[in-house]
Amino acid sequence: MMKISSFLAILAASTLLAGCGGGGSSSSYNPPPANGGAGAGGAGGAQNGTVLGTQNIDGGPAFVTSNGHAVYTFSGDTVPDQSTCTGGCAAVWPPVRPPSGALTSPWSSFRRSDGSMQLAYQGKPLYTFADDTQPGEASGNGVNGFSIARPAN
Repeated sequence: MMKISSFLAILAASTLLAGCGGGGSSSSYNPPPANGGAGAGGAGGAQNGTVLGTQNIDGGPAFVTSNGHAVYTFSGDTVPDQSTCTGGCAAVWPPVRPPSGALTSPWSSFRRSDGSMQLAYQGKPLYTFADDTQPGEASGNGVNGFSIARPAN
């Protein structure tokens, strides 16, 4: 029984990391205004919507979606406006979709390798975490290179 649970833990970890390679090409798109903006949208988990504002999460202001779910950045995303979280990684860390309308700096959006659009803040692609089921929850902070996305000072 112990071997089976160890195998399942390894399988889950490898699935989480699967697809965290690759990228997307940069493209012009209309992002939310610098104050968090307005708009709706989202694909992936129910928590995935457009960034609308900030909320105090884990000791400081953090970006949240229209549904109040924490937004994250990934340390593996080193090229501005390009995501390396694809495939299985994107299933666990759904990309935040940009709203319709014009975006102003520091917001941007880009076309992912799968053809969908993703919202970025200061060039960093934004994600939600599939295991965050409640608004304000940030259980993905510090997991596999993902950190809560926070506004610049």
